Amino acid sequence: MMILGTMIIVALLVFIFRLSAWTARPPHQPMHHNRANSAGLHALDERYARGEINREEYLQKKRDILEG
Repeated sequence: MMILGTMIIVALLVFIFRLSAWTARPPHQPMHHNRANSAGLHALDERYARGEINREEYLQKKRDILEG
């Protein structure tokens, strides 16, 4: 009976620790942001490859997409 009580207490402590660690730092951004970033970067890469924008514009727009 004493072992069961100890196991329950340890399990609760682990659960509380993991819950607090997860809420302090969410694991990832939602998927729609990743898809939007990917599509935006792909379009930006194409524009740069076609010569529509220069290197400075490319790098600035890439930073903007990745930050927002």
